[in-house]
Amino acid sequence: MRRALVFFAVLGALRAWSAAPAALPPAAQVMKELRRLEAAGYHGSLDKDRIRYSEEARARPGDPMPRVYLAWLSLPSDASWNELKAIATIFPDNPWVHYGMGRIYTTWKMRDLAEKELALTLKADPSFYPSMVVLGDLARLKEDWGAAEKHYRAALAIAADDPLARAGLGLTLVGQGKKDEARAELKLATAKYPEQPLALTTLVKLSIEAKDPDVLQAAEALAELRPKDREARRLLADLRFDSGDKAGAAKEYERLLRLGNMELSVLRRTAGLYRDLSDGEGEERTLQNLVSIDDKDVDSCLRLAELKEAKKDHEGAVGHLLEAQARDPKRVDARLKLAQVKLAMELPWEALESFRAALALDATSTAAKAEVERLEAEFKLPKKKPKGNVNNVYWSVSSSLDKLYKERVAMKGPRSGKLRVRVRIGAAGVAEGIDVLEDTLKDPVLLGHVYFGLKDASYEKRKGEPVFEFELGEKPKK
Repeated sequence: MRRALVFFAVLGALRAWSAAPAALPPAAQVMKELRRLEAAGYHGSLDKDRIRYSEEARARPGDPMPRVYLAWLSLPSDASWNELKAIATIFPDNPWVHYGMGRIYTTWKMRDLAEKELALTLKADPSFYPSMVVLGDLARLKEDWGAAEKHYRAALAIAADDPLARAGLGLTLVGQGKKDEARAELKLATAKYPEQPLALTTLVKLSIEAKDPDVLQAAEALAELRPKDREARRLLADLRFDSGDKAGAAKEYERLLRLGNMELSVLRRTAGLYRDLSDGEGEERTLQNLVSIDDKDVDSCLRLAELKEAKKDHEGAVGHLLEAQARDPKRVDARLKLAQVKLAMELPWEALESFRAALALDATSTAAKAEVERLEAEFKLPKKKPKGNVNNVYWSVSSSLDKLYKERVAMKGPRSGKLRVRVRIGAAGVAEGIDVLEDTLKDPVLLGHVYFGLKDASYEKRKGEPVFEFELGEKPKK
């Protein structure tokens, strides 16, 4: 048997009571308090009740009810069974201890023992309707729908508004295929006492099938009752989404995501809701989770770049755009967007790199072609590309740079400074990369001219990393 008979110490204390037991309150009043305690247990707020009834038990040793309520705080555990059994030994005529043990036995699926305890209460008082409800539960668990309905209706004939009897009747009617009647009963039951998970779950299912607009109310109650239940929270979020309540849906999906085990479909829907609601922070937070899970998602990387750019966080935007390119090197839109951000950062030579890459992927891209032509003209790149050994390339670029420098001085005024650039040359004699090591000129056009003059050059067919240095203007006096 699932219990440990450890109530003897309590039994000795109970036998020491000399006062006569207090009169029992009405059944409806006790049931109301028991339901309140069970509801508080669902919501994790029993501490005050535990203190209150412990004090009352000490103050009124002849009254078993404070101890019954204390036992209810841990129902249906072994501890609660032991407490109720100890009380029943001193107060064998108290119906609530037998009702409580009947409830526990029902949970433990010990039906014979449950029926025995419940029979004791009904023998003493045939109108003790709480036991009728549990007998209905036992019959319903056996799918004896006729007997279950009989017990529930007998209880309702005595206590017409008892929510446990009405919930049991509703569940029984579902078993009988009477869904509309069942929904009506379950609505009444959960409206008065929502802390009934099975009744709420069934009501939500029936309401969805019947397209009942009250389904949101039931789903919300279920999610509140089971705050860590992903299915309940997902159901409520989906219902709010389907109803057009974007703000409410976003809130519920956010709660769902915080429960862990993030689903891509939920993340995408949540990000879309935040975008519709113009909630950039919420959208960015959701997209960050999305791209961390789905390593093939390029569009979310691009959207994150847009959000960063909107906040003038160009470095952040570049990071997301580079990630997008790494995930799909053939995405022309990622290359174009990176080029535009580079322009905004006043790095036109890096922008031209991206525009060229975009044009190489899609020769029909008018946007890329126009920007390539514009920037190449702005950098005054020579039509004849430098060619030969490192020295030949250096003198060719230096000559054209000197001419452009004079034009820039005429336009912008005197300036001086140094450019140092390292070229990573591959075995085929083609520049595979350019590293800007120093730029004290701070003229993007001059740097662009050098950058692409060296990049577009044809070198001797051997690997190397020569450093080119160009000093323009008057040298500072020592």
